[in-house]
Amino acid sequence: MPRFSEEEKSLIREDLLAKGEQLFVQHGLKKVTVDDLTKAAAIAKGSFYAFFENKEHLYVEILFRIQNKVLADTEVFLQENSSLPPKELVRELIVWSFDGMEKYPMLAQQDLLELRTHLTRKLPKEILGRYPDLDMEGAKLLVQHGIKFKYETEIVGNAFQALSLAFDGMHGYEPEKKEAVVDILINGIVNEIVEE
Repeated sequence: MPRFSEEEKSLIREDLLAKGEQLFVQHGLKKVTVDDLTKAAAIAKGSFYAFFENKEHLYVEILFRIQNKVLADTEVFLQENSSLPPKELVRELIVWSFDGMEKYPMLAQQDLLELRTHLTRKLPKEILGRYPDLDMEGAKLLVQHGIKFKYETEIVGNAFQALSLAFDGMHGYEPEKKEAVVDILINGIVNEIVEE
């Protein structure tokens, strides 16, 4: 494997992240191979492993970057809507986050439960442990913005996660029925977890 300068390493890493995101959006995690990734980034297969343990490691690194963008967008949303009453703010944030998935196709295209199972099987805990959970971070942001919950933050994050999984499982629903079910779930969770 050739030696790369720090600048070359940085450029190659960024290229792998960008090309990897494109390929994962187009084909999904399971269909993309390390060969596909190295071909797109114009590097040798051996060089790939100087940056990432496997394609799943690259995938979670891309997800982490997307999560950081989502959290920055969430911060802006919370600042712009800070005058809303607590329950309405949380409800609007959840709706906004589901509507905003189109902005991040890599987040929107996947079966979350299957993805988590796959990544847990393929990556060591040390790697997975480096990446925060988006639902948990969202709950923490709400607390930082003055929202008081009836439950500890971890349970609130888990409730948001369960809502995401439920939403993800409704692909076959008719649009009107899906909207009604989503409203019921969001209102039920918000009314249960947010203090007046």
